[in-house]
Amino acid sequence: MSQQNECAKKSLVKSSPGQSRCLSSAMGGRALFVTVVLLLLSALLQSLAFAPFDFWLLAFCALTPAVLVVMWFGAGWRILLLFYGIGAVYFGVNCFWLAPITSWGLLVLAMYLGLYWLLFAKTFDIITRHLHWPAMMSLPLIFTSLEYLRDTLFSGFAWFTLGTAVAPAGTLLQAADLFGVSSLTFLVCVVAGYLADIVAARGGGRRAYVRLAIETLLAVALMALVYAYGVYRVNQRGIITPGPRVAVIQQYIPQTLKDAGGIKADLALFNSFMRLSRAATAAHPNLIAWPETMIPGFMNRQWLSLPPVAFSARYTRQLLRLDQHFAAELAGFSHQTGIALLVGASYIGYNQQGSVDQKKNVALMVTPSRGLLPVHYAKHHLVPFGEYVPFAQWPWLHRLLLYLTPFGPNDDYSLNPGSHWTRFTLKAGKKTWRFGTPICYEDVMPRPSRMLARPRHGKKGADFLISISNDGWYDSSFELDQHLQMDQVRAVENRVPIARSVNGGDCGFIDSLGRVIKLVRVNGQSNFVSGYAAATLPIDRRISLFSRIGDIFPRVLVALTIVAVLWACIWAGVKGRKKSAPPVT
Repeated sequence: MSQQNECAKKSLVKSSPGQSRCLSSAMGGRALFVTVVLLLLSALLQSLAFAPFDFWLLAFCALTPAVLVVMWFGAGWRILLLFYGIGAVYFGVNCFWLAPITSWGLLVLAMYLGLYWLLFAKTFDIITRHLHWPAMMSLPLIFTSLEYLRDTLFSGFAWFTLGTAVAPAGTLLQAADLFGVSSLTFLVCVVAGYLADIVAARGGGRRAYVRLAIETLLAVALMALVYAYGVYRVNQRGIITPGPRVAVIQQYIPQTLKDAGGIKADLALFNSFMRLSRAATAAHPNLIAWPETMIPGFMNRQWLSLPPVAFSARYTRQLLRLDQHFAAELAGFSHQTGIALLVGASYIGYNQQGSVDQKKNVALMVTPSRGLLPVHYAKHHLVPFGEYVPFAQWPWLHRLLLYLTPFGPNDDYSLNPGSHWTRFTLKAGKKTWRFGTPICYEDVMPRPSRMLARPRHGKKGADFLISISNDGWYDSSFELDQHLQMDQVRAVENRVPIARSVNGGDCGFIDSLGRVIKLVRVNGQSNFVSGYAAATLPIDRRISLFSRIGDIFPRVLVALTIVAVLWACIWAGVKGRKKSAPPVT
């Protein structure tokens, strides 16, 4: 066998830097071709793991091809460029439903998210090359850390968090109540790293196979432990009690139609939801929930208490009278039926000079005895470029970024974030429950739901959550199904049932085990249809570890990753000085 072929053979089974360079020189363009194929395979497997495909088992091997690229070929600049390019394509293709709203925004988002693939490749290469950690150890540490940073930095983008793909696996999903979705991502990465080590161990000799045997025992033990924990959680008895009966309303009002509405269109929109609410009374609910901002106006008391004559503009007076009519209709309906209402609307606040100083996206409650309550929940986590435009302190950059919004450069639709994690109280007979209302993108992020449900004085902060969202921006069922999937994880993280009221689709109910127990369906379809669904919520008495401690686990992983990278760099420097030192005579 030639020296070149022998070099290539050894490089395929070991991952030392010298052998990686050997393979690159031996194969040339073939190495880059193999890299492209493996990275595209990794992107494809990750895509198929999520809704609506739901091939969740693929999540456990989706990262393996990408890991093998770094183990075999290292992370030179060509490899890093391929990681970046294919990573950007992965996010750009999977977020295709953003294109009709903001094509430029999708392009910028994909270019930013691709950096996490590049950063993963470089970090993984540094740690495995200098510290010689197996992929089973380094992959979950690095990937879970970077995923957490992606979910939180610069407002965060938590779509396609790898652990979310495990949602259909009911037993494994229960581990989310320990450390949140990071528990599931870490588990998935352990298996993917183990599979990569199996491939890399071929022809590696006795030492490699001994290490692989140890990894096999650890991987089997971890999976068995997680599965046993899931079985235990699913089969716990005496922890579920019947809660309130809730009805959720669903319509499909495209955002283009909603934005184009005038006085007559706003009234027609409101009346359509009132008709569905009257129909829902047949299910005898204690509470009826409307989607986000489906009251086409402002519903806070400061605005509603103003006299129309306070405004000189005729159209403003008409809007105020219409909003006052909406408030009176909601209060009358609640009083006549004895059913409380949760509605999504906008909030406008005025300062003492009579100028607008607050605009918010809010959830409000209407009760049979008190009408529209003065308390509201204002959305905390605003969507960048949809609900606020960053860098308002730098006017030139702010104006430039307006081009990335759905509204164009002449409309700065920036809102103010909420400052309190408000919970509402629902009374039915002698029973009382507390619930929180994550709005829109908030249920995609682990933190808002956790802040609403976190325990206080030894009791759960919320007995259940009602997620309200306006997904009428999108014309793809992919976005709707993926949004539902993330709520399944939020339910398990905090051990709370979740009722979903969404403009667009997948309205329904999820229990505290993450199971979808009911959806609005018309002719078998749950998306882009109108209707209602009602269910008695199963209240879970358990308080999850994640509700208590939050994101401590991924933060510890981030710290460990930083320490490992510094350690690897220091160790590489020490070895380099030893090699360059002159021989002792």
